[in-house]
Amino acid sequence: MSQATEHALIVWKAIAEMFGVTERTMKARRQEFLEAGVIFYMNHGRPPRKRVCAFPSLLMRWTILKAGDGEAI
Repeated sequence: MSQATEHALIVWKAIAEMFGVTERTMKARRQEFLEAGVIFYMNHGRPPRKRVCAFPSLLMRWTILKAGDGEAI
């Protein structure tokens, strides 16, 4: 029996594509995402650079919570 594993989205472009918005729009909400715990930073690539990462399931859960509170996403 195998379990599906979830892969993190790396860089703002990938996260923005998930929502169908621009990178700039996503970056404007950076602090809100950090406070909610839906994004994190890690070193990635060679040479290692600090990259933003997020798991799609956490982003979707955050989206559902925001919509439930009547807030614009």
